[in-house]
Amino acid sequence: MVDYIRDEEEQAELLKNWWKENGTATIITIVLAVGALIGWREWQGYQTTQSVDASSRYQSMLEALTGAQPDVETVTTQADSLIESFPGSAYADHARLAKAGLAVDEADYEAAAALLEEVAKDGATDELTYTATLRLARIHLQQQSWEQAESVLDRKFPNAFNGMALELRADAAKGKGDLTAAQTLYAEALDILQDGGEKDRVQMKLDDLKTAS
Repeated sequence: MVDYIRDEEEQAELLKNWWKENGTATIITIVLAVGALIGWREWQGYQTTQSVDASSRYQSMLEALTGAQPDVETVTTQADSLIESFPGSAYADHARLAKAGLAVDEADYEAAAALLEEVAKDGATDELTYTATLRLARIHLQQQSWEQAESVLDRKFPNAFNGMALELRADAAKGKGDLTAAQTLYAEALDILQDGGEKDRVQMKLDDLKTAS
C-alpha cells in the first residue's frame, strides 16, 4: 500500500513537472487546432456564400442578356459587379465577354477589344482564353486591321478552336490580298471543322475565292 501511494505521489510529481514544462505549449496547440477547425468551417461557409452570390449575379446577367431585347443597364450592372467582386474568376471573364458583346453592338470596337484582351491574355480557363482570342481577332478584322488579327491568332489552338482560327487567319490573308494563302487556310479549316453551318460558311468563302481567281 505504501509503495502504491509512493507511486501515485511520484506520478503526480512527474505530471506536475511535465505540465510546467509543456502545459502552455499543449494549450496553445489545442487552441490552434480548434481555431483552425472553426476557421476552416467558416471559410468553407464563406466560400459557399460567395459562390451562391456570384452564381446569382451571373444568372441575372444572362437573363438580361438573352432576352428578346437585351437589358443593357442590367447586364452592365451585373457584369461590373462580377468583375469587381470576383476578379480573376470565370464569372468575371464571362462578364467581360458580355460587356464586349454589348460594345460591339454599339460599334464601340475599342472598348470591346480592351475587354477581350484582358481575357485573351489571362483567362480563368483555357476555353475562355481561346474564345476571347477569336473574338478579338474578329474585331481586328472588322476594323480591317489585318496584321493585328494575324498577330492575335499567332498561337497554337486546340482542335475545338483551330478550325475557327484557321478561318479567321484566311480572312486576314484575303484582306491583305494574299489569295493563295487564304485558299490554303480555308482548305485547312475545312479539314478540321465538323459538318454544319461553320463548315458551310468556310466552303462558300473558298468557292468565292476560286471563282474570283
